[in-house]
This record gives sequence, structure tokens and C-alpha cells, in this order.
Amino acid sequence: MQRLRFGLLISLVFIHPCSMHASTDDQHPIKGITSVGGYGIQETTRNIMQRQAVVDKAPQTKQIRITKARSEDPSRKNLRVNSHSQEIEHYPFPHPLPHLLPRTQEHKDMEETRAPQTISLNFLGAQLSDSLEVPPDSMGTVGSSQFIVVINGRLRSFNKTTGTADGGLNVDLDTFFDPVRNGDFTSDPRVRYDRFSQRWFVTCINVPNSFDNNRIMIAVSDSDTITPSTIWTYFFFNVGSGLFQDYPTLGIDVNALYMGGVTFASVGNFNKVFVIRKSSILGAGPIVFTTFDDVIDENTGVGPYAPQGVDNFDPGATTGYFIGVNNAEFGSLVIRSVANPGGIPTLSANKVIVVPSTQLPILVPHLGNNHGFNGRLDSIDDRVFMAHVRNGHLWTAHNLGVNNHGISGSRTVQTRNGSRWYEINVSVASPTLVQAGTLFTSTPLNSTNQLSYWMPSLMTSGQGHMALGCSTAGSQNFINCATAGRLATDALGSIKSPLRYTNTGSSYNPAFDTGSSSGRRWGDFSYTSVDPCDDMTMWTIQEYCNTNNSWGVRVAKLVAPPPATPISSSPSSVAHGIASQNVTITGSSTNGSGFFDPGAGFSCRIGATVSGGVTVNSVTYTNPTHVTLNISTVGATTGAKNVTITNPDGQSSTGTGILTVT
Repeated sequence: MQRLRFGLLISLVFIHPCSMHASTDDQHPIKGITSVGGYGIQETTRNIMQRQAVVDKAPQTKQIRITKARSEDPSRKNLRVNSHSQEIEHYPFPHPLPHLLPRTQEHKDMEETRAPQTISLNFLGAQLSDSLEVPPDSMGTVGSSQFIVVINGRLRSFNKTTGTADGGLNVDLDTFFDPVRNGDFTSDPRVRYDRFSQRWFVTCINVPNSFDNNRIMIAVSDSDTITPSTIWTYFFFNVGSGLFQDYPTLGIDVNALYMGGVTFASVGNFNKVFVIRKSSILGAGPIVFTTFDDVIDENTGVGPYAPQGVDNFDPGATTGYFIGVNNAEFGSLVIRSVANPGGIPTLSANKVIVVPSTQLPILVPHLGNNHGFNGRLDSIDDRVFMAHVRNGHLWTAHNLGVNNHGISGSRTVQTRNGSRWYEINVSVASPTLVQAGTLFTSTPLNSTNQLSYWMPSLMTSGQGHMALGCSTAGSQNFINCATAGRLATDALGSIKSPLRYTNTGSSYNPAFDTGSSSGRRWGDFSYTSVDPCDDMTMWTIQEYCNTNNSWGVRVAKLVAPPPATPISSSPSSVAHGIASQNVTITGSSTNGSGFFDPGAGFSCRIGATVSGGVTVNSVTYTNPTHVTLNISTVGATTGAKNVTITNPDGQSSTGTGILTVT
């Protein structure tokens, strides 16, 4: 939730930053408590939808449920600043960034066309009337054939080719988790499609009236495409007497699920993360999970605040991760690695990574706001919203207050929010910051009427390109969705100009939320994913104001740059009647175009055709500008031939007359 319901803090207190002890010696890993829980409860999608049909026919009693703004430890607002953190907008520094240079309209137009991804499908995933929950907690991801939106109050599946709801799943979140929610309402859902097991994983918490000993709940599908006959297996475990686990995060890899969050306690000091053995929930169970209480150092307060579980796309991964902003200071992140996550896991000590200076974000102004300061939008805080590992490098993002130069520091006046992102090398013993950058509005003066970018999530593709999605608004701009990104070859720390993929003219002044000193509820996170078929197309789901006084979550399909243009063949000619001959095709790359193949284990692969009756026996990817074709000229006509290379996402480029059959 991270926006606990009214009355929660009567019996619960937030964990103080100096709460739990953590070892500082990597040679002495921390042992958790491994527990064996219950067996799963199984139900088909058909039965779930039948139960929803009964709910839909009954008189509607559900009212809009708005939850209280975040309950934050006041001392976090006055954290010290890491003495090694620099007040810079990007790292490494310096180098010229496109958005810091004087730009004509022509330059801006060129940047628009040079964006790393182009927007293809763009569809509404859900809106306020579908869920009657505020905020939605924007969440959804792409699978082999579907995109599934999972937010507070609604799960809905879409055909990923057309962007239309396919009817496979359209259900209230409470109804979906009926078998395990114990009659309490649900909150803070997350969803992942796991390419390794070809299953869907949906997680959330229940919220008892007592706000005590709540449940973490997990639903696992038995198929990659959700149909009426899909069997869902439900698991749960309780977090402990006197505890309430809020804002449950999720990461998944080949071994385990990693769930962190924010722990509230009535007595004692706790700050929990959980490692769930994935193999234990791929069948009937029982679920096996390990609990770690000591993620924050008792003496120094150092540790990951709202620890985020990390996704990992490496099929050979042997280490899991949690990451968060440092609970004790601004200007640093903290990573804790998990050894043996598929067995009896252990947790490393806190590993602190110094980053460019950070501060808390500000409330977001928005065009049409009629309730003054209190009517601005909540930006939560500076916690990271999602994280993933690609090729030994961890990527994550969060929002923070910045000035007109994108700097977030104790000596600057923050007038807008920016979305800060990081790449960290975690393949070494001491994680190292590779690069960091900030998506923000650059202006000559530090005025307060500029666009903010907040609630970011990001993803990297197999090609190494990055996409970032977020919400955007300002005192002169309505609330919209935006995306930005960078190419793998771009200068470190740089990000290209953002593109809005909605264009609302509606204002957000709901009568049920006139705001407070913490603003109007918005958020609390978003998600950006990579297509498990081609490992190059990316998808993002973000929140905006779709009609007056309503939120909507909008899904955008982000298409990768096209293949390189084939310009030559080596050898340039092949004799007629040859059954097997290798030829190397060289391509010309512009604006990120390139050949790509995701490799074994993916259903979409690189392909090629040659005109004039030439048969392509196989295609071998070498790098973004070179592929090797094994061809047969038996039955081909003689003369110049066109060579077409088709990337896994279906985009093609043709070299005209670059190969000759003699």
C-alpha cells in the first residue's frame, strides 16, 4: 500500500532508521529463518470468472477506496548527506548532454526521430471506474501472447498483438485472491511473466482490520497463455504477530522470488525481506520461504530503505539481490546480495554505493488543480520503484526533487521532480556505479512552473538499449504518461528527450480526494518490461488523468530500432548449384539500428531471405552489423540478389543486389 489506511498508526509505529543490526563482514553471511508453509489451493480461471460474474450481478456496494498518504518516519526528511556524493546531474561527469545544450526546434525534431524506441500499440489498461481504488499502483507486464494489467481492484488480460482485452481474465483483485485473502481486502499487487518456467506470478498483501500479521499472497499459473482452463495455484504466509508488511516489492529470477517492502511493528524492531524458493511453488507446494529480519544496521542505520527485490534475466544466475536507497543518508544506495537463493539462502552485508546527490521529491503541481498546495500530487519519496539485472549489471530508478540543472542536493532549491536512473556493476565483489542520469526539465531559470517526471520504471533489452516510463505533469501541463530512453552506444549518463504517449486535456480534482499536506494520492509505482519472445521490444504501463477526476493506466509498446541496412556480402558472389555456402552480410547502422538475435531459449529469432530462388539454410548472428548466412543456390536463378534480414520483432531491412549468383 505504502499509503496505509486511516487509523493504521494508532497501533503501529514506523521502524526507526537505526533499527536492526547487520554484519559488515561479507565473510560472515547472515542466516535467515527458513520455513515450510502450506500447500497451494488450486482454481481455474473459469471458476474465478464465474465467481466474478456473481459479484457483478449483485447490488453494487463497493465505494471508492482511497488510502492515506504515506506514513513516513519524520527523521528521514533530515537525513545526512553522504560526504562523497557529488551535486551533479549525471555520472560520469562531465560530458555534454543533449538536453543541456541550446536547441533549436529543428534539433528537437531530430531528437524526436532519434528516440531509441518508437511507440506502436497504445491502449487503456484500466481506469478508476474499473477498480474504485485510489491509487491504482500501476502494474502490468508482457508475456508470450498477452499483456496482463494488475492493479488495485482489477486484473485484466489483453491480446498483445492487437491491444484489445481478450476476455481471458477480467476480475476484481479481491475476487481473484478470494481463496487466500482471509476475507480482508487486497493491496499493492505485482505481476511477472517468468520466461524460464513460462508461468505468470501475481503477488499482493491482504490488509486485516487489525493491521497485524498480514499475509503475503502469491498466485502462480500453470500455463503461459491465460485461458478459462488455466489453473492458478494460490500460496500465502503470514509476516508475524505484531507486524504489518506494507508495499511488498517483487523480483524474480531462475531460482527464487525476492520480496521486500516496509515493515511496521507494534513492539520491537523488525525490517523484513523474504526469499521464496521458486521450485516450491511451481507445483502443489508446500511453499518454502526464508525470512531475514536484519536488513538495517542497528548501530548506523545503514541499509536498504523499502528494499526492492530484483529481477534477473540470466538463466545461469546463482545470486539474488535486494536494493534500496540508503536508510541512513542521501546520496547512496545499498545492495544486499542473496547466496544460494534456490536452497537455504544467506544474506550479505550491506554494500553501499555512492551516487550523485539525492533529496526527497516535491509534491507535483498539475494544470487544472483547484485546491492549491494540498491539491498537488503525492510523489511518495525517493525509494526505488523497480530493479533488474542484465549481464551482471543492475539497473534501477527513482524520483527526486531537482533544480533547473537536474541537481538534487542539500544546497539547491528543488523546483520540479526528475526521474534518476542507475547502472551498477554487481558482477564484482564491491558493486560499482557505471553510470547515472536524470530525466528532467532543463530551463535557464529555476522557476517552479516546469514539468515534473515521477514514478519511473525502466528496462534494458538484450540489445543493451534502455527504456524508461513515468508520469509527467506541471502547473501548465495536465497529467500524462511519458517515455524516454537511451541507446547502448549513447554517452554514459545521457538520456534522450522524452515523448508523451498520452495527450489528455482533463484535470484531476476528485471530490473524494481534496488533498492534504501530503498532496492527492498518486502512484505508488509503475513497471516497464521486455518482451519474452524477442528480448528487444519493451512495454511500459503508466498512470495519467484519462478523463476529468479519474485516473487511467496506459500501456505503450515500445518498438526497438530496425535492423541495420545490409550493404555488402562476403563473398560477393556464389556459383550456381552450391548446396551449402557461408556468406557474411555487413550492415550499416544509424540511430541504433542493428541486427539482433536473443539466442537459444527464445521463440523469436533472427531470420533472412534472399531473392531469386536462393535458400537460406541458417542465420548466425555475430554483432549488430554482421550476420552469417548459410545458403543454397541449387535451383536459384543467376544474377544480383536482394538480401533481407528480419529481426526477432519482425522488422526487416533489405540490401538490394548485394549478392550475385554466377
